[in-house]
Amino acid sequence: MTSCRKIIIEEDLIQFSEEGYVDSYLILGEKEAVLVDTLENAEDLYDQVTETTDLPLRVLLTHAHPDHAGKGIWKFAEHNVPVYLDSKDDFLLASFGLQNLPYIPLTDGMAFDLGNTVIESIHCYGHTPGSVVFLDWAKQRLFSGDSVGSGGFWLQLSHSLSMTEFRKELVRLLGLAKDMEDLKLYPGHRSQAPVTLDQGYLLDELSLVDDILAGKAEYPREVMTV
Repeated sequence: MTSCRKIIIEEDLIQFSEEGYVDSYLILGEKEAVLVDTLENAEDLYDQVTETTDLPLRVLLTHAHPDHAGKGIWKFAEHNVPVYLDSKDDFLLASFGLQNLPYIPLTDGMAFDLGNTVIESIHCYGHTPGSVVFLDWAKQRLFSGDSVGSGGFWLQLSHSLSMTEFRKELVRLLGLAKDMEDLKLYPGHRSQAPVTLDQGYLLDELSLVDDILAGKAEYPREVMTV
């Protein structure tokens, strides 16, 4: 059975890592908790989460790819844990055997009051049509899935939006976070980031996007086979 490793980042923030590859995050409030993403193959995530906290729980999905909404999600659904997903990613669920997954549609600006902590959903479409990030305004923490990558970002998928459309989303996100000097990003593949990602990373990404769109970026080409 594939399992995951528990890493305590802060007293109210726990990372669950599957083979050092993909990560989910448990955010604890005074009265509720949320889990951002459910890894890929780890079958013990539900058990580890419920051993960590007995607070009422919700699952927030950054997008519908199988390494973020993996097989472990069924155990949460079976135990009536509410699952949230932007419905623009609904078409992807059938591709990964999740067509019968019960979920509540995420809307932009949906707030989850955990007690002393509020997590807000912010659409950041591009990587998938329904990619979402979750922002803890007070503690300046951004849980970003694959929306802005983990040191690199993927927009080459057949269902990804254009780079022009993604740029609009990135500019909007930067506008919301412009006053957050201590912003920290917690991406879906944290081990891929060479350093802790912050607001500077988002600014660098926007600069790179602008260079690519202007035809100024020089980069090696790679052909990926899956």
